[in-house]
Amino acid sequence: MSGWVGFNTAVSGLLGSQKSLYTVSHNITNAETPGYSRQKASQRATDAFNLPGIGLLGTGAEVYSIDRIRDSYTDYKYWTESAPKGEWEVKNKNLEQVEVLFNEPSDSSFRQYLDDFFTSLENLSTNPSDMSYRADVREKAVAFTKHINDTAKRLANLKEELNGTIKTKVDTINDLSHQIGALNKQIYSLEIGGTKANDLRDKRELLIDELSKIANVQVNEIKGSENKLNNGKITVSLNGIALVDHMNVTEMSYKKNGDNVDVEWENGTPLNIKSGELRGLMDMTKGDGQNGHYRGIPYYQERLDKFAGTFATIFNNQHMKGEALEGQDSTPDNIAFFTTTDGTTDINASNIKVSDDIVSNLNNIAAAAANNGEEGKEDNENIKELLSLRHKNDFFDDPDSKGTPDDYIKSVLSNLAVDGQQSERMKDTQNLIVENIEKKRESVSGVSLNEEMQNMVRFNQSYRAAAKMLTTMDQILEITVNRLGLVGR
Repeated sequence: MSGWVGFNTAVSGLLGSQKSLYTVSHNITNAETPGYSRQKASQRATDAFNLPGIGLLGTGAEVYSIDRIRDSYTDYKYWTESAPKGEWEVKNKNLEQVEVLFNEPSDSSFRQYLDDFFTSLENLSTNPSDMSYRADVREKAVAFTKHINDTAKRLANLKEELNGTIKTKVDTINDLSHQIGALNKQIYSLEIGGTKANDLRDKRELLIDELSKIANVQVNEIKGSENKLNNGKITVSLNGIALVDHMNVTEMSYKKNGDNVDVEWENGTPLNIKSGELRGLMDMTKGDGQNGHYRGIPYYQERLDKFAGTFATIFNNQHMKGEALEGQDSTPDNIAFFTTTDGTTDINASNIKVSDDIVSNLNNIAAAAANNGEEGKEDNENIKELLSLRHKNDFFDDPDSKGTPDDYIKSVLSNLAVDGQQSERMKDTQNLIVENIEKKRESVSGVSLNEEMQNMVRFNQSYRAAAKMLTTMDQILEITVNRLGLVGR
């Protein structure tokens, strides 16, 4: 009997080494697979055989489990920090685009167009009746207003693009949620029977990695429940509401609201995203800078509209006090310098333009004061008043931006620079945090080819030793069965 025990012991060693080699092979094959966690074959001694009067005789070993090496706390930290990383990456990227739109400082910047316009007025003040100077004023004014129009249009286009990106992110969240739910079903079906679905768990957590960058999700797995049927079930929630509850998925919806978008749960409940790429996109498309809100595209659109409307109104008020070059009398001509492209009275960045009266007739540039008559052709009093507006310290009286037109633009650009620097710093900080967590993850779960090669050599030697032992036991049995007792025949 003990001979057969020895034979089975050698076989168990052979099979155990073989399974360990298979596990090493799987690790090496998936060394570059994203999200893969290295696996380890866990081995233990089998129950010993009791020999009466002698004691217990070992019967070998068995591989009782193949486990993946994973640290759940590191996963939790990664999912927690991945969301703010995604948020600040989105904000930094899009604030850089806003900075490009304002293009400061450069020869085609906002302030350069304003400088060119006032420089043309200064030139006109030296010779108010010179048509070439008047033409230059018109051209510089047209270029100035078109630059404002173009900037407003590009901001609106950027906002519309981000609205489309929000829809894409919502669709991605729904798709990832359904994939996680499907994997939950497969994993639960396998593990309820005692099998460990290591590779499927890796796939699921890779999807959660992707989801955690889009929104601030929380993951909870039921363990140690009195009801064993609940063990292994997971919930992926967002601010306390289950996005994935085991195999059940609650979808999000995208709702267009004018030029803004809202993200809701499928039942219409508002969705409060605290972090992630989706939060970054929502802040950029809806942040108006009011009441502690983020300064996103709407804030800079409102600042640009405020500048265009206030500048045009004050400039018009002064221009309408002057007189045109021809037909001068003792009363102002009431000619507006700036009007709107849509015929409304509310001037903003998207509709400001030089009035048709100025574009079609250069004489209508009111350079002279209102009381000089025919002798006022060379009068430049009204132009001087228009030029003085540039240095008017109360031109803008706004809580966020006060002072001259230059001060106003500087204030807006300063806010943009501060926001851009903040987003850059926050992005860099979060990248460092996430990279550190990824290194810890890799040190625990990553496949080291050097280590696997060592394991391969070790298990190969163990396999060969078990095979040698099997050969030896075979020889012992062959002698015992076939040769024992042949002497003396």
